[in-house]
Amino acid sequence: MTSSAHEMMTSSTGLSEGMLTASTLSFSDIREVTGHEQLCIGFLHLLDNIVLNLPDRMVTKLVDSILKPEALVVFTHHHCSAMRTASTQLLFTFLSHLPESQREAFLRCKCFHLLANQLYQHQASEEIVDCCLVFLFGKTFVSKQYNLLYLSSATPGHLEKLCIVPLMSLTVQCLGEPRLACRTLSTLLDTYKHILPMRQLLLSNGLVEMLCNLLMKLERFTNRADADDYTPVIDTVETFLRKIVTCSLTEPGFLSMNTMLDTITLFSYADRKVINGSQLIKNALCAIFEYAVTYMQNQCMRSSDKTDTRNYLLSMAYCSSVSRNLTAHHTQTADLEHEDVTPRDSDIRDTDDDQVEVMNVEQEEVVTRLRITLRIAVDFVIFREASDPVSPTEVRFASLLVVFLLKSVAATLERWQGMPSMWHGSLWTAREYLRDELSRLLVGLLCPSHPLDLQHVVVSALISEPLCRELLSGIVNNTLFQTVTVASLWMLANEHGGTDEHSRCENAKILLYVLAQTDASLILSESTVDANQTLREWDSLLAQRKAEWLQGKVLSEKRILQNFRSLTEEIMGHAMEVTQAVVASQNLQRKEFFEVTKRMRREKAERDRVWNQLIISLTHERAVWLDELRYPRCWALDETACAERIRLRRSCLGIPDRFMMKEYKCKLEPEKLPPPLAFITGCEETSGFDSMDLLHTLHTNERISFHCKCMNVTVFAETAGELLLGENHIHFVIEDFSSATNIQGYAGTRLNSQHVCTSVDDLVEIHKRRYQLKDNALELFLLDGRTFLFAFNTQKDRKAVHEELARHNLPNLVDTNHLDRVQKQWLDGAINNFEYLTQLNKMAGRSFNDLMQYPVFPFILSQYDGENLDLQDVKVFRDLEKPIAVQDRSKEQHYVARYQYLKEEYDRNRGSQRPLSMVPEPYHYGSHYSNSGIVLHFLVRLPPFTMMHLKFQDNNFDIADRTFHCLQTTWQLSSSQSTTDFKELIPEFFFLPDMLVNEQGFELGVRQNGERVHHVALPPWCRNDPRLFVLIHRQALESDYVTRNLHQWIDLVFGFKQKGKSAISAVNVFHPATYFGVNVEAIQDATQKLALQTMIKTYGQTPQQLFKNPHPQKSVRATFGERVVPGPLAEISGLKWGTYVGSPALQEPLVVSRHKYQTLIGSFVVLPSGDVCGIGTSETLIYRLSKSKAKSVQVGMLATLSWNHADNLIRIRQQKNGTVLNLLRHDFHDKVASQWQRIASDNLPVT
Repeated sequence: MTSSAHEMMTSSTGLSEGMLTASTLSFSDIREVTGHEQLCIGFLHLLDNIVLNLPDRMVTKLVDSILKPEALVVFTHHHCSAMRTASTQLLFTFLSHLPESQREAFLRCKCFHLLANQLYQHQASEEIVDCCLVFLFGKTFVSKQYNLLYLSSATPGHLEKLCIVPLMSLTVQCLGEPRLACRTLSTLLDTYKHILPMRQLLLSNGLVEMLCNLLMKLERFTNRADADDYTPVIDTVETFLRKIVTCSLTEPGFLSMNTMLDTITLFSYADRKVINGSQLIKNALCAIFEYAVTYMQNQCMRSSDKTDTRNYLLSMAYCSSVSRNLTAHHTQTADLEHEDVTPRDSDIRDTDDDQVEVMNVEQEEVVTRLRITLRIAVDFVIFREASDPVSPTEVRFASLLVVFLLKSVAATLERWQGMPSMWHGSLWTAREYLRDELSRLLVGLLCPSHPLDLQHVVVSALISEPLCRELLSGIVNNTLFQTVTVASLWMLANEHGGTDEHSRCENAKILLYVLAQTDASLILSESTVDANQTLREWDSLLAQRKAEWLQGKVLSEKRILQNFRSLTEEIMGHAMEVTQAVVASQNLQRKEFFEVTKRMRREKAERDRVWNQLIISLTHERAVWLDELRYPRCWALDETACAERIRLRRSCLGIPDRFMMKEYKCKLEPEKLPPPLAFITGCEETSGFDSMDLLHTLHTNERISFHCKCMNVTVFAETAGELLLGENHIHFVIEDFSSATNIQGYAGTRLNSQHVCTSVDDLVEIHKRRYQLKDNALELFLLDGRTFLFAFNTQKDRKAVHEELARHNLPNLVDTNHLDRVQKQWLDGAINNFEYLTQLNKMAGRSFNDLMQYPVFPFILSQYDGENLDLQDVKVFRDLEKPIAVQDRSKEQHYVARYQYLKEEYDRNRGSQRPLSMVPEPYHYGSHYSNSGIVLHFLVRLPPFTMMHLKFQDNNFDIADRTFHCLQTTWQLSSSQSTTDFKELIPEFFFLPDMLVNEQGFELGVRQNGERVHHVALPPWCRNDPRLFVLIHRQALESDYVTRNLHQWIDLVFGFKQKGKSAISAVNVFHPATYFGVNVEAIQDATQKLALQTMIKTYGQTPQQLFKNPHPQKSVRATFGERVVPGPLAEISGLKWGTYVGSPALQEPLVVSRHKYQTLIGSFVVLPSGDVCGIGTSETLIYRLSKSKAKSVQVGMLATLSWNHADNLIRIRQQKNGTVLNLLRHDFHDKVASQWQRIASDNLPVT
């Protein structure tokens, strides 16, 4: 079946491929009606009543402006039966009140066919069937008895007539309720009988297909317990088919005959497409053939007198009785020769039922129709599939067809007294054709490929025929009949079995004897006949003829299905148009609704944001409304990711109190209470969706120039979403808001909101990054110190985003990817060691957003246990030329031996069958000096890394003895005592003393020696002061020894000793899964692939190699004018005071310029251009940045904004001409002005 024909048949009557597989009915809509559906149903009923009572003129306006009938067609596709009924009822009410022009437009769109397709997808109900009947006839006939006189006089209009299409579709879906299906089908049958104009409309819109589909679906109900309930439906279908045959044979002309032929073709096609065939379809075909022949014979006999008619009826009843007895013969052991075949009155009545229409055709056309019908019937019997089981109905029809042809041929041998009837004349005219069809039928059924029941039907019918000898002599001249018939009868005559088989063998022998009497040449003996060879030749010939027959049937089927193509394409086009129109209308309404909803949410979020800021300003620790019970008592690291992240802020930890020491559990009490003034915003907690929704909706009106899928990588989570690049802003929208991880701050603020919205003007740096050893990430640095790391699906997406950002005018963008320039600055002393290492980490792809690529700094000192520390003594420093794991030379041989062993294993497996992916390349160290576990190990005391540490350790702290508790122990493990633990440091060791103090009071456990893990044990030379340790540690990093030898450590981590032969010589080779270039996709084995991915995510990642050659050494030069002065700490020797103005180590400063200001200078502001400006205590600068062609930053439109004047005015003064303008009055009671002041400048006071 072509796709177009398939869709057409589905839309009109529901005939689809589901019919050809006898699919079950769907009862998905048998469910309770929800409250929302009840509301919609009530609204549809209300609208129906309104339309029913409105004048037609107002209904037209309603349809033009608000609701289209086509939209109601779409709405009828709903899982709720009541919703479908209400939508259909409203549609019909609309159609009843529409003017003619709009009705015609509705019909042109084939909307009734579309409605049929919508309703066919659900089970039908009595209510929706009633809707269609009321619209079609003006009253319902399903739920009560109706008057046939009213039905025959009904005259539905042109629009109402087409409602028969959805009614037929509903009939197929009524099988869930057999009584409803029977009544609906009976209504369609009476409509076909009594309303003549509706016949062609029914046929052209798929009546036959609907009946075929019904039988296919009824096939599944034949083996159910309630199968008897569906018997009336099957009987009604057969009655319908008889009526179709009657009507097709009544009118003259070949076109009327085509209706029956197309019905037979379509039913045959359906039967052929079903595995093992459909028994109900076969029964229907048998009924069609039988009724067609008997109807033509009955109509032709009506021209004779009553005696002839009585004889005809007796003859037909005789055929029926014989066929019935032949059918029962294989189940009953009665002898057919002695069976009473006297016709019964019921047989006579059965043949005369429903014969009220007279066939108005000539004898010649009767002959033609008879020949066509008999040819198709004989083909149906002899070309049946041998694998299909034989039903009693098929046996009965085969016997009836054999008896009919025998009687018909016998009638041509008899002499008729008086004037012959049209039927007798037709038989005489077609006598040669009848003999040929009889020969084909007898030979075909006697073939051994057919079941024995059908073979014995032929034998019994011939034995029962009084003129058997004359009939055989009339057709015996056919050579094919002679050979095949004799061979088949010979095979039957030689069967061995029980009593029944013995009787059949005797009948076959009798027929052989009769044949021998008709022609002496047919006298055969067991020695002269090769029956098997003859029958094999006949089987081959029969298969060839069957193939030709099937080819002809396929052509006929294509012709029928081709008739639907134009209508199908038209319906598909209209369906597309209606769907697009309805979808466009719905989208427009949704868009308006979403815009209103978005605006309301935006306004609410903005109000909540302003209120939250106001609450913060009124309830912080220095405000007048401070509530100490509710104010957060814990501190967490701010999200700002600059070189020295030393900013902490109040935060709610959100962890169970079991992780806190007993004396510190009180810090969690504010988290159990709602925030201060929470009643103002109406909720105790700020909605995470609202806060993130605000960021998304603030700039929704700008045009989005580019978007792609990516992942926002932070130290807290990896969040999938979509990156949107607008004209002025960058948005990152989270796919799943429920998966967003946020650390709650004070008053609902979020320390790591993963929903991003920032201005493109705030971009300072853009760096290409790697993520999980794939070169597909991009890191953005902003003016406020925040950074965002986005990992894309492909490198192509990363390139597209980078190019799109480059098209924007980025006034603050600074190009820092100049390794040579940074190196020269360090060598020249323009930047110190810490700044240089920070820049190298940034250029090597290390990021504060990725724990696996966290910035790495070297261990500097090796002495953590003495009372004094001499920074001028090289013995207190580690050997920067060696990796941290081999600071003890005795350990070096251990790692070298491991490398050699693994190298031998790797080389040995190169020539073996074992995949090389299972044997890693040789390495010295199986772990890495920097990974997520190491970072969280060091920062376990500093929220929010504490919460991440708990997540990393399965919601527990690590074992106390493994927790970071002592610097001396950490150094010893990393440098000498452990062969698996070789950590380098993180930048926080040089600027953040808070990481060394358990300020929050976390319960970190008790060591095996009974010592509780609390603060980190510091060296004695820093007086156990974390801040003092960090300052001394920073001094050690900037010491002369480190400065002279830092290049050697750079060679190990960022330079030429990172990999290759130099790395092997330096004992600096790590696991292969830590190096860039590992091809995970090349591994075919799923287990190995997963293992490698896990290694990449946990082992650590080696930084990008920055230097291919040895790094130059920095020479240490004495500072001009430096004096030797005692250090600030007695325990530390070699501390440097620095080179700042007023340093004790430098000479007294000289005044070279003096300038007198009119006002008191409150602060100095350094502009991006390098200029320094002095401003007052109640002033701030306003300026605009721009870039010249040389990409140098220039400052323009310099002005000052001042406040706190006696007249409460805010003034702005231009520095170019000194003009002062009054901007606005500063009213402290005006909240909007105060809020604007705070937004305009963070230096302005807020009241």
